[in-house]
Amino acid sequence: MHFLTLLPLALATLPTSLASPTPHPYPTAPQAPFCPPKPATPSQQHAIFFDFINKLYILEDPTTAYLTYVSPDYINHSPYAPQGRAAAIAFLQYLIPSVNRTIVHETFEGGIGFVHLNVAGGQMAVADVFRLDGSCVMEHWDVDQAKPANATNPLSLF
Repeated sequence: MHFLTLLPLALATLPTSLASPTPHPYPTAPQAPFCPPKPATPSQQHAIFFDFINKLYILEDPTTAYLTYVSPDYINHSPYAPQGRAAAIAFLQYLIPSVNRTIVHETFEGGIGFVHLNVAGGQMAVADVFRLDGSCVMEHWDVDQAKPANATNPLSLF
């Protein structure tokens, strides 16, 4: 099941202090800040993560996604981007709108969220991994693989 169908259900489980002031499946301005980290149940973390990736990948708004859900002390393990939330926003403001991508899979469990992306029309697979501490995204890793020109597997990458 795609995360967009689960998001309204997950958001409904948030307590009033973490929920949007008006019921909406994709809230754009949460009532309370999520960082610094606050205690969050697994279902709340699930809802936070899926709203974060909705803002980042679907709405293509890395500034709102990162200012809402990512720690200022964000640790980025990507070899392509510098450290910190402000540096990530600057990098992603350029990257997100310029890259053709489709979410293939997404999941969240045990404080870790994964997003598997089909990039450039199937020419590259990217997996973004995010670690949450309570209500706040604290850390990121990415893994990418380009489709080789001589790929013999018709199902390669996807």
